[in-house]
Amino acid sequence: MTSYRLNPYISFVESRLFPEFTQQAAFNRLTGDLVEPSQPVLAFLQSVKPGKSLSLNESELMSSGPVGKEIVGLIRREFLVSEDYDPLTPLLDHFVTRPIQNPALVLNSSNGEWILVRTSMEQTVYSRKFDEFPPIIEEKLSALMADIFLSANGRSTLREIFSKLRSTASTNIAEDSEFRSALDFLTAQERQLIKFTTNTADLDEPFSPVNIIPRNLFHSDRWTQTTSASSNESIVDFHLQGIEDADWEFDLIEPTVNHSFRFPHEALGGLSYGARFCVSTLSLDVVPLLEHKNELDVLEVGGGTGRFAESFIRQANALPGSSSVNLHYHILDLSPALMRNQRSILRELLPESNHFHQNATEFDLPEHAFDLIISNEVIADFPVASVERNTNGEVPRWQGEGAYYLEKYGLSDAGAPESFLVNSGAFRFIERAWKHLRPGGTLIVSEYGAEQRFPARSFHLNHDEYSIHFGHLATCAASVGFQCRLVTLKEFLGFDDEVLVLNGREEHILCMNHVFNSFGVVGPLAVISKGEFEQQYKKIAERIRLTGYSFSQLKKGYHYGPAIKDFFVLIMNKPTDQK
Repeated sequence: MTSYRLNPYISFVESRLFPEFTQQAAFNRLTGDLVEPSQPVLAFLQSVKPGKSLSLNESELMSSGPVGKEIVGLIRREFLVSEDYDPLTPLLDHFVTRPIQNPALVLNSSNGEWILVRTSMEQTVYSRKFDEFPPIIEEKLSALMADIFLSANGRSTLREIFSKLRSTASTNIAEDSEFRSALDFLTAQERQLIKFTTNTADLDEPFSPVNIIPRNLFHSDRWTQTTSASSNESIVDFHLQGIEDADWEFDLIEPTVNHSFRFPHEALGGLSYGARFCVSTLSLDVVPLLEHKNELDVLEVGGGTGRFAESFIRQANALPGSSSVNLHYHILDLSPALMRNQRSILRELLPESNHFHQNATEFDLPEHAFDLIISNEVIADFPVASVERNTNGEVPRWQGEGAYYLEKYGLSDAGAPESFLVNSGAFRFIERAWKHLRPGGTLIVSEYGAEQRFPARSFHLNHDEYSIHFGHLATCAASVGFQCRLVTLKEFLGFDDEVLVLNGREEHILCMNHVFNSFGVVGPLAVISKGEFEQQYKKIAERIRLTGYSFSQLKKGYHYGPAIKDFFVLIMNKPTDQK
């Protein structure tokens, strides 16, 4: 029998994002190694009190069944360590780094003190209530703590850092209580400021274990009000009543690609998202009608804050003479809060009569016909329908509300599980768009999803959204009569995803703004390129020796807003001989 204790650097986290169940895990704060143990093993680990030991026999555990084997696996991964074992010993020749996913910054104050600016690494709260920002915490660092943090650049090992900083000390790292206390401070669950690795190839990968920051995940203010048991009605109700403030919704709750790139950006050739979308759209291979007309009646379905329309219209007006297009732009939206924002931003560009308050899946504008209909990052908000396999008969069949759409459009069920969802609201929208398009008109839809993956629910938002099965969407559109072309958003807009951008999400920008606010500089919640950062903040950052921020290529996907690689654009042209 061997006496074991819980590795003192092990912490426990849980996710409450899924209403149906809670996910629980244990992780090593030093290495990022994370496991989701079975419930019996999790309870066993949590019962091992800090500083207490228990006797275990690996051979007996291996022969005692799955739970015993799982415990042995945790011993080998050093979640449980022998009583006289020092968990730092095997890490002496590991490289020390600052994890990319940690938004913490360290700066040198005017009086020479080192200040840590951070948010809590114990938890992440999604769907925060209006004006409820995550608290920003300031802490003074001792000189040793600051030296260790500044040395954690991924190029020095723990042994090298210790030798450099404690060269006059006669003790080794095991006996140096001040150094170990500094490590404990930096690696505590609420901070997780440094991690250790031997694999330097992972240092630039934001989602590698050495760069992740496991935390408790839960919702603060998820929309739960319904007028009936229908989840579809809940989706409608949310847009009618649940959005309080347009900027808050897209800054902190649901940053879209459009919102993230609403300012001119290097990755889009110096244009904003809406302007770049305009340039990509107003071409003959997308809108064939442009071959014989330079006036277009345009309908945007789901206008968000109004920034997309503003950029699109202004870019169309700025096109050179031979390419100029006169737009008669209209917006249809369901949210009163968003419509107020749209009217405010577009008051000089759109008359009041060009705003329509309707549900996009049922919209009816009998006095209007359009040449171009655009739905950008909207259809994931539309209702879905469930499908289940009925095995009661001799021949298995699909049943449920969604089975109707499988049959109506001839949707593929290849690889379908026993139950799944279909994007029923998006199908109904396509039919409504067809009826409102002139012959030769174009419908463009952009959203996140995949070509052959069934819709999945997004749990991190304050309302229900579902990814798009673009294979089904294209099949539906073809069945209605459209000629379809599916491209990635990167391809459609010509995103340069090699551009270096600031790593991190909302918390990173909030911490950064907390620092720069005292110098009279506050940046927007948006994707910030390295070039823009250096232009706006470099001099200040160098003066205060700001450390902790980093940059990665846009294609790495760890930046403000969603990952561009998850988005597709379906271009649907209505033949000229169709009414």
